Amino acid sequence: MKISTIIIGIILFAIATMIIYSWGLIKQKNQTGDLMNLLFSKGESRVRKYLKSHDDITSADVEKLCDHLEAKLPFSANRAVVKDKKNYAKQLLAYMVKTGQLEQEGNRYKKVKK
Repeated sequence: MKISTIIIGIILFAIATMIIYSWGLIKQKNQTGDLMNLLFSKGESRVRKYLKSHDDITSADVEKLCDHLEAKLPFSANRAVVKDKKNYAKQLLAYMVKTGQLEQEGNRYKKVKK
């Protein structure tokens, strides 16, 4: 085996290791945001499911729906859990109103009619 083949193999191995390590660092840096996005997505789906069988929803209803809600990314030990239900419900409803999924009528929220 030639020495140039060995050197090229070592360089390619080092490049592959560098790429995988960098990808892991980026995933770790973005993990908190990804967990929060997943947590809000799960909350949104629960609210939409609730609104299929009900006309409107209140902040207290969202608090009950999202009690013990948690999000976990695959291949990760870290997870996000709803601890402050009132704050989470307020943020979730504000987000859903902002994105046009719900409309506010007093202290109740209804689905936007299309």
